[in-house]
Amino acid sequence: MSDDFLFAEDEVESVSDEAIEPYHILIVDDDEEIHTITKMALSEFRLDGRPLEFHSVHSGKEAIAFLNKNRDIAMMLLDVVMETDHAGLDVAKWVREELKNRLIRIVLRTGQPGQAPEEDVIARFDIDDYKEKTELTYRKLVTLMYSCLRAYRDLNAIERNKRGLEKVINASAEVFSARSMQGLCQGILEQLVALITHSDDAMYCRIDALTASSDTNDPFEIIGGTGDFEQAVGDPVNSEIDWDIVRPMQQSSKNVDFRIVKNNYYGLYKTSSSRQYLLFIKGVRDLSELDQNLLGLFVNNSSIAIDNLQATESEREAQRELLYSVGEAIEKRSIDEVSHHVKRSAEMAGQLAIAAGCDHEQAQALKQAASVYDIGKVSVQLELAQRADALSIHDYEEIMQKVIQGHDYLQQTDTAVAKIAAGIAQDIHERWDGSGFPAQKTGDAINLNARILSITSHYDALRTQRSYRDAQDAEEAADYLLKHSGQFFDPELVGLMLDNLDAMEKIRKRYQDNH
Repeated sequence: MSDDFLFAEDEVESVSDEAIEPYHILIVDDDEEIHTITKMALSEFRLDGRPLEFHSVHSGKEAIAFLNKNRDIAMMLLDVVMETDHAGLDVAKWVREELKNRLIRIVLRTGQPGQAPEEDVIARFDIDDYKEKTELTYRKLVTLMYSCLRAYRDLNAIERNKRGLEKVINASAEVFSARSMQGLCQGILEQLVALITHSDDAMYCRIDALTASSDTNDPFEIIGGTGDFEQAVGDPVNSEIDWDIVRPMQQSSKNVDFRIVKNNYYGLYKTSSSRQYLLFIKGVRDLSELDQNLLGLFVNNSSIAIDNLQATESEREAQRELLYSVGEAIEKRSIDEVSHHVKRSAEMAGQLAIAAGCDHEQAQALKQAASVYDIGKVSVQLELAQRADALSIHDYEEIMQKVIQGHDYLQQTDTAVAKIAAGIAQDIHERWDGSGFPAQKTGDAINLNARILSITSHYDALRTQRSYRDAQDAEEAADYLLKHSGQFFDPELVGLMLDNLDAMEKIRKRYQDNH
């Protein structure tokens, strides 16, 4: 067979590759014939089953504009002499230095080698090869494509692995929080599919087998995703999966099992806590026995890690519920027939804290502290706290003094939550305009957590049925906050509260009272 380019007289019918993501090749040359010859010569080229998709521009200026908008180009066949004698060199330099694209493979082609000597160009520019157009025969062109595209594929995998590893490192800093659990899973998944499968589309799913129904195909929840599934984290699995493959694996006695069907990987792991984890990877290439073992290890070990983190989070949730119960017990000493006022006020305070710019951990600490700051009420005489008639000034001051004493109790406990609760207890009855109790603090001098909880607690109290008055509707309660904004309450926080009333009402609906 000749080394020269071969052209068929009849147009070759191309095979449909719609389902396979192609390698994108950019041809930059001012000679239209070069574009035609290159496309015809490489029309049947495949690497890892992936075809080529060509893009053509005819000047260095056009190349820069195109690359600015398209960052997924695998390889660029770049002419040196176009609108200027060094237009191609300028493009190569711009790609590496300005665009900061180190992945794209750049091959310079020239018909005038004397104007840009090969040794000088390779030494000065970060390019992959330098060819004279007259020496680039069919075989050499195909060899060039294999070497450059394999380099691009592997560098791309390393880059994805790096991003995945960064997520793992970032997640490990807060490995015992619910958010880091998702970050850890996402990072490991990206690293795995990049290094082993060379696939972009994968999802990691979880199901509690005790709650799963054999009649439905959608109890799995996506807890990590890449490619097409990256935006589906948190959603139920309702597409892509062939349940005729998954169900027999679920019913099998094996704890770890996998199938590869139609280039899709299904890996299932069953934990001792009755949870099942499913790894689905779309469009996998040939997997060696080592690759298959590594995938099995991922499903096995990551499932155990996530189960352990889930157990830690469940323990934290139980602790929060205990604090809520203590808070409700304290509240019942002062107001009868109240069931979930403390919990609702605390949950809404966490929501308002996030809206005010606090992070997740600060909001969680506030919710816990909001459950126990009122501990001073325990020492208030029961008959006084449960009175439905109007309180005298003396009665009011006695109750307030007992509430403030809660600050002293809480200060004796050297924990972050107790210190936050102490700050709330000290300032919860202060008012924005300085007319509050006990120190007549004003504005931002009042503890932020106390300002937040004062608003959510008042709102929920107004919305709740009491023995001495009827519950107000949401609009009336909002009007009360607005009327006293700048007097009792921080006006900025009131604005945020009103902006998030829908979310607050959802919290109230979630924790309804049972009379």
